[in-house]
Amino acid sequence: MRPSLRAAVLLQNKHGLGQVVRGINEGDFNVVLDIITAATDNPAAYRILVSKIDERGYSYLFELADELTRLVATSFGIDDEAEPEKPREKAGKEFSIEAGLEQFFEIGTGWLGWSPADTWAATPAEIIVAQRGLVAKLKAIHGSAEGNDKPEYDPREPVSPQEVREGIATLRALSRQAQ
Repeated sequence: MRPSLRAAVLLQNKHGLGQVVRGINEGDFNVVLDIITAATDNPAAYRILVSKIDERGYSYLFELADELTRLVATSFGIDDEAEPEKPREKAGKEFSIEAGLEQFFEIGTGWLGWSPADTWAATPAEIIVAQRGLVAKLKAIHGSAEGNDKPEYDPREPVSPQEVREGIATLRALSRQAQ
């Protein structure tokens, strides 16, 4: 099983994050099965889960709880070590899980130029790290507006006679060098 953006979207669309967490805590077979099948391409996942329950009993679902919780958290981009944030708003709208997952897909396919398959297979954390790397690369190539104390040139601004003399002197020096 592997956490991925695809798994998060499938689980969110089918159950919603709250129900998925409740299902893990309550040992809901259907929710656990949906988590496992969303996180693997192995068609035998159902048979493997059922055979483990036959061997160990229904309590096996509770034995999986910690591992499934980590898998779901990673798939949804939830960092258990991060400081809790205040509820975020975007353009006057409250943040939603669906919008956040969609934004990860936009970053992967749009900003990063990944294929949809590669983006679906990545976790939100992997997408964000790759985006930070791209931004750092672009800053290294093109420079950054941060720390740029040089004022912008405004062609409408009057030019002092001293600046005109300096400009003409520079042009003369350059034309002598070119000859």
